[in-house]
Amino acid sequence: METDTITPSVMRYSDQYPMSAPVMDLNYSTCIPSNGGTFTQNQEIRIPFNVPADCFVDTKRAYLKMRITNNSAADTWYLDPFAGVAGFIDTFRVVSGTGALLEEIIHYGALASVMNTYQSPARVEAQGNIQEGLSPTPISVEPVSVAAGQAGAQTDRVGLAHTENATFTHRPISAVFNCDKYMPFGYTQGTSYVSITLAASATAWMCRSGAAVKTGAYTIDNVELHLPILRPGNEFAQNFRMLLASGMPINIHSVGFQNSQQTIASSAGAGLATLTFSTRKRSVKSLMTLFRVNSMVSSALTDSFSGRKTCGITEYQYSVGGVRIPSQNIKAAGIKSASAAADGDLGEVLANTQLALGHYSSDLRSLCADAAVYYMAAGAANDKVLSSRAVFALDLETYGEGLAGKNLSGQGLPLVLHAQTGANSAQEVGAVLADLFVIHDIIFQLDGVSGTMTASS
Repeated sequence: METDTITPSVMRYSDQYPMSAPVMDLNYSTCIPSNGGTFTQNQEIRIPFNVPADCFVDTKRAYLKMRITNNSAADTWYLDPFAGVAGFIDTFRVVSGTGALLEEIIHYGALASVMNTYQSPARVEAQGNIQEGLSPTPISVEPVSVAAGQAGAQTDRVGLAHTENATFTHRPISAVFNCDKYMPFGYTQGTSYVSITLAASATAWMCRSGAAVKTGAYTIDNVELHLPILRPGNEFAQNFRMLLASGMPINIHSVGFQNSQQTIASSAGAGLATLTFSTRKRSVKSLMTLFRVNSMVSSALTDSFSGRKTCGITEYQYSVGGVRIPSQNIKAAGIKSASAAADGDLGEVLANTQLALGHYSSDLRSLCADAAVYYMAAGAANDKVLSSRAVFALDLETYGEGLAGKNLSGQGLPLVLHAQTGANSAQEVGAVLADLFVIHDIIFQLDGVSGTMTASS
């Protein structure tokens, strides 16, 4: 029997068309890859959505499950402390049943590492460790590189011995999997799917059995995507079908992530560095730039994602089309060592990052670092040994809902990071990878007549 209660907000797709209160039947669909059962580095895992007709998916409650096996010659290999199982994902895509690319996140492990850094230590040390293989002691000063004589060092993290395996779960950091509404995949043409391109072994995880070059290998199997499936009652289903037949498109809002990456030469010391990126997103909510030493990303002896650097940046600013944002530089000088006093405005960097991630006014988000490791300044003692937790972010939203970000869609103007570096920046030896993540609004649109789903951002 249909109830007379109001339709919940997650299923209000139109304010003009009358909708009934849905009587929902909840079930779970276990989706498995269509292109094989066992996968290794650089391969694609393709997982079709198994969604019955006239059903919705509560994507916020979905999760990935996979088993990782260490197939290296003899050594124990360790997961990145902040990326965990996400470090094995190089690129994450969602493709509609008609072949339209709904979203694409490149360098997924780097994004996951940042997002997990800005969580509460309790969440990372407990839930994150059990589910995703995150480090149980993320606040400690964590070496990111193995030097001679350090065999067996820093075992306070999740590792797999030779031939050992473990199963992990992961909630995707994804626009599709963080929607404001239930996703009507049971009303779309064709079968949508998740595409995961796996990372190279030396990037996905690392070996701490000394300084010699290591060759790692892994396989992933038992891959499952668990989708909560909701089947509405007959009255709601009929009304929703009528809404689609009327030609009124269904728009669903979410937040996506676009990556732009460039390689910059080794720093020459104090000075002004400018990094130019490009994006044409219609509503840019925030910007976030992180730095990693290029040689460390592809090395089996280092943490490819959590081994971030500050590159000696003392202050920074973004600009679009020559307009500086903010008008005053954001101060970024930090603590030089664990014993030194504060040497700059650490709080300003953190405040801007929390604003960019939407965490500033929330007590539910925190930071997995103390002051000594949050901003690990470049220096001879720190080069390629200790990691920093800092990223260089900027909030661009005018208000916290709707398409309230900065419109860069038709301007064709460069997006520039202006970074002032100190003398210690010269200690960051070798080329550096700069990753800009553009956090932007995205609208998924379902054409009810054709059943096609597309994405607009």
